[in-house]
Amino acid sequence: MALNTFSICTFNVLAPCYKRLTSESDRESSHKSMWRTRHLAIINLLQSLQLHLICLQEFWLNEQSFIKLYESNLSSKYSSYYVQRTHDHDDGLAIFVDRNHFKFINQEDLLLNDIGNRVGLLLHLEYKGKALLVINIHLTFPHNAFDRHLRLTQIKKFLDMIHEYQMKNNLLSDKCSIILCGDFNSSWDNDPVYQLIEKQFRSSYLIVNKNEPKVTHLTHRREELGVDFIFYQSNIFQPITSELIPRGCDVHKWNDTIGWTLSDHRAILTTFQLEENQEKMDL
Repeated sequence: MALNTFSICTFNVLAPCYKRLTSESDRESSHKSMWRTRHLAIINLLQSLQLHLICLQEFWLNEQSFIKLYESNLSSKYSSYYVQRTHDHDDGLAIFVDRNHFKFINQEDLLLNDIGNRVGLLLHLEYKGKALLVINIHLTFPHNAFDRHLRLTQIKKFLDMIHEYQMKNNLLSDKCSIILCGDFNSSWDNDPVYQLIEKQFRSSYLIVNKNEPKVTHLTHRREELGVDFIFYQSNIFQPITSELIPRGCDVHKWNDTIGWTLSDHRAILTTFQLEENQEKMDL
């Protein structure tokens, strides 16, 4: 990997407690060998990508053996940080940080305490002495008009919480870069959630590829949607590559020749680079 770069991946790994098998009541969580095999394959994939930051959604936090599976395989390189959804929901968010690449400063749990029991995970890190906030979120799925309104409320609160953290820690303006990623649970087109985000952030995939991926998720309704994003706000970091994982998949449809079965989501991987002129200014 090029000098002064780091890679970040966002991936909804489909918690075993939510993965339906033969019926609504038959979940993968009841079949330990099955979910262990699938998630070990996910871990092997993540390791093969040589990532520096791994942001996971639907991380099964109510099952200690699930957490141990990830930590036993990743702890030699990564420090792990978690936040569970409120009211003891089974899942939550995880971020794994390459200790050799980043200095950990602080963790802030963003708890909305809303009907959707949604949470965000904010990590305050340093990369080559530069402040970086990495935020992992997972919004409510828009089943109806109420949910669509709820989603807009959720993103407004998350953005307010990020701003409050910046204010409290003197990280406004050019003193801080931000990466906001996760499962936003709706397509880009005509969604006020993204219209709000676009006022402050840019999509790394869009900047690199000139368009968004059409399909990153096969929903429970069998809809094919692009819902996973890595947004950024920075004067010093720029995305130099951004791609869908698995590599080689068809960005326009779900059912392609790859035969992807690890999750009902694809992952997004972006590599950022510290601009050369910024590095020279610090010398």
